[in-house]
Amino acid sequence: MARMPSGMRKKENGLFEKRFTVNGKRYSAYGHSVKECSENEMQMREDIKAGLYNSNKNVTLDSYFGEWEKSRIGIVKESSAKIVRSRYDNHIKPVLGKTKVQRIEKREVIKLQQDLSKKLSATTTNSVIAVLKSVLSGAVDDEILTKNPSLTVKPLRTDGQPKASETIHRALTREEQQAFMQEARNEWLYEFFCFSLCTGMRINEITALKWSDIDYINNVVHVSKTISWKKGGGIAETSPKSKTSKRDVPMNDTIKQILQMQREKISMVYGEVFARQMDNNVFIGSNGSRAIASSTVGYSINSVLKRLKAQGIDIEYFTHHAFRDTFATRYIEEGGNMQTLKKILGHNSLAMTADLYSHVLPDTKQQEMKQIENGFTGVAVL
Repeated sequence: MARMPSGMRKKENGLFEKRFTVNGKRYSAYGHSVKECSENEMQMREDIKAGLYNSNKNVTLDSYFGEWEKSRIGIVKESSAKIVRSRYDNHIKPVLGKTKVQRIEKREVIKLQQDLSKKLSATTTNSVIAVLKSVLSGAVDDEILTKNPSLTVKPLRTDGQPKASETIHRALTREEQQAFMQEARNEWLYEFFCFSLCTGMRINEITALKWSDIDYINNVVHVSKTISWKKGGGIAETSPKSKTSKRDVPMNDTIKQILQMQREKISMVYGEVFARQMDNNVFIGSNGSRAIASSTVGYSINSVLKRLKAQGIDIEYFTHHAFRDTFATRYIEEGGNMQTLKKILGHNSLAMTADLYSHVLPDTKQQEMKQIENGFTGVAVL
């Protein structure tokens, strides 16, 4: 291994740091490799010489966030980085973006937290403040700050907050499910909706699915990747959101029929050769795009709901995630095992699955108690 240049070291977070002095002032350059660190040092020296470099005391939160964001490239998933950027742009930037990092105080962080709590849930507010804490911790690592002013700001209590099962998670009733799927038959995404409803897979897991992931020998769908949308456009295939998200979803005859319908449609529109290429996506856009955007899915769902409303059938608006919730609800209603459902959905814990779908259990408990009555034949009834 080549020796690191003098003045360079590797930090605990994996980044390389090169300290150097210009006109009696000390500076630090960073990079994910020795080469990148050296290149950043050269660029900083040029900026300093040209008078373009901002000293630590003049760095604004906006400016530093850009540097911090770049330092995480290749370390965090692009989809996660996009969420962080959204939280920063929507909630932190308008309030503290122009503030110099060294002038941010704890009381300003607390005020931001209090203001956000008036319009956001405690959970969402905590997630925004967590982003700010991470950015300011980076500023400490980069020696812009001596301590993180937000570090001792306590997160809001989430006691009394509605459970996920009572908020964003909504399953279609059997009547809504039947009406929607009947009206959606002429939609390009009809098979996409059917597959979603019958597998409970997440939208970006389905859009990433290729024909090579359909395993007819072992009778499963291999969920091994997901789609993330790059900043500025384009898509990237990444690993699933967690270890348990990488899984095999069993196929039944209905799922096989849906896949056959999809292949026949692709063959009819794009030709038999295209439809048989194993590396092609199972579900593609009507314009031939290899990945279907979530906005396209949302637009199609809304179109169906509008047509139903015109017919006098008013179904509350829902997103694609409702198909996942509907699958889980039907699974439990039909006597499915909660532990098995956890594995099919790719949840990290049984507690997560039980919390989300506990509202379905009262009816199934009654049914199951009736089913075991036969096991107590002969027990005296007073």
